[in-house]
Amino acid sequence: MPSRHVADIRQVEAKTGRKLDEWCELLEANGVGDRREAVNFLRDGYAVSHAFALAIADRCLRSDDDYDFDGGRWANDEEEDARW
Repeated sequence: MPSRHVADIRQVEAKTGRKLDEWCELLEANGVGDRREAVNFLRDGYAVSHAFALAIADRCLRSDDDYDFDGGRWANDEEEDARW
């Protein structure tokens, strides 16, 4: 997950009134599996700001073996940095 979304993820509940897990369950229950579809669904149906919709979509739609958050950095940030 891009680090630009870390701050947004930490504020999801305070800004949206729902926990991140609740948003993920909502997306899954509605069969949303595409990032663009998720962003539109959250923005249009739940008045979530574009930035938070992106952060929620990125976090909820990533596969389980993707990045894990650990103390302010995503587990494989070093790997990404090394590629560039």
